[in-house]
Amino acid sequence: MGREAPLLFGGWEVGLLVIMGILYAGGLYLNPAFFGSTDALFSVLRDASRYGVLAIGMTFVIVNKELDLSVGSTFGLTAAIFGTVFAPTYFDMGVWTAVGWCLVMGLTIGLINGFMVTVLEVPAFIATLTMLFIGRGIILGLTGGKNIAFEIKAADYPAFFRLGEINALGFNNQIILFIVIAAIAAVALAYTAIGWTTYSVGGNEQAARYAGINTRFVRMRSYVLSSLCAVTAGLMSVAQNKDADPLAGFGLELIAISSVIVGGAAIFGGRGRILGSCLGAILIGLIDKVLREGIPT
Repeated sequence: MGREAPLLFGGWEVGLLVIMGILYAGGLYLNPAFFGSTDALFSVLRDASRYGVLAIGMTFVIVNKELDLSVGSTFGLTAAIFGTVFAPTYFDMGVWTAVGWCLVMGLTIGLINGFMVTVLEVPAFIATLTMLFIGRGIILGLTGGKNIAFEIKAADYPAFFRLGEINALGFNNQIILFIVIAAIAAVALAYTAIGWTTYSVGGNEQAARYAGINTRFVRMRSYVLSSLCAVTAGLMSVAQNKDADPLAGFGLELIAISSVIVGGAAIFGGRGRILGSCLGAILIGLIDKVLREGIPT
């Protein structure tokens, strides 16, 4: 049914590693003071962690032969909701209450996207693009177009905000969370029923339906996973920045999709791996870093 071999790692990923090595070497040549330090590597991985979490959720969608353009606004809406619930100048509630509201929002967006695409049969491009615009409108309404800062209050909740800080080993804790999520998702997609049903529906939905797979549920599940990953990435950003930027997440849907495609997934479904998508996200982050830091000032 169009399903690829259940592998965690393949030749495509090796090629991406080679390209990243060459690109990093180029950055090292242009700016040895920056790229010759561990700070450069950790900086790339920190930024790529958020891209990578977005790409993980997007992998399930694209392998399923779908598309989710709403992840950028979901990312931004996470920051806006967290800020309005948590900030002392707004509702001034606890950090876990704010996290809970963000998760509810992500679940709701995923279910709405899935319902529109699978039940109402609205094309994924139109359904998720509509959600993107709705999300951006809500963000503007919640924030008034201004940053919501809560850095002082954040000091009272180290258990959460430590996620955005540097640990004793010298790298940001977001990298650890990214690795854990990637490992769980990679195993799930390669070796569990979640994976083979996703590959089957993406490869040949009609054959999957004849095989007894609830294709509507599988497609809806991919949107829920994508939205929850976008919320997670948004929370990672909030933990680091300790504010809610009304422009947060702007354009990240394109980075997420690009990461998955660069990582080897087929835009027409049925093929893709989590590790490839994560490496694609790191590659995009590395390209951005080389362009920004490659020429010393």
